[in-house]
Amino acid sequence: MAKTYLDQIVEYPSKVMLRIAQSKECAGLLVNKAFDTVSEDDFDNVLDNFIKDYQYIDETTQTVGAYVWVEAEVDRVENKAIKGMKLYVTIACHKNYMKLDKPTFKGVIGNRRDNLVRYIDKVLNGSMFMGIGILKLQSVRTLSPINGFAVREITYEVPDFNLVEINE
Repeated sequence: MAKTYLDQIVEYPSKVMLRIAQSKECAGLLVNKAFDTVSEDDFDNVLDNFIKDYQYIDETTQTVGAYVWVEAEVDRVENKAIKGMKLYVTIACHKNYMKLDKPTFKGVIGNRRDNLVRYIDKVLNGSMFMGIGILKLQSVRTLSPINGFAVREITYEVPDFNLVEINE
């Protein structure tokens, strides 16, 4: 398939989704299993059902669960060779799924959403698997609730190449 100038808006979320799904901590929090019991099947389940490359919760959704959305955008074009990319990782957790079961998550304090935020950041922040530089944490914001879901958004910056060889 031919390369385009904006391949990263598809490639980056896919790479990030896979890394998050393969984290025992992130997968465990999403499927409600102790970290040491998370299996390959759970990684697949997380990737298929709990992590998406777009933000959407149907207004009629009453499912008690947590979701992760990963999106990328070009926020600036610095010059002919370099562009700035933003990566947004949004965590939405149903209000009835926020509390962690103490026997399942021994020693983990706080709520499910905020633990997802911290473990996702542990997987991503400072990594060099995208672009030409490291993923750099820019902000963590609380967003307006969505239909019974508490939401936080993590924003990362990553510099990237702007031009590719495009065969017309």
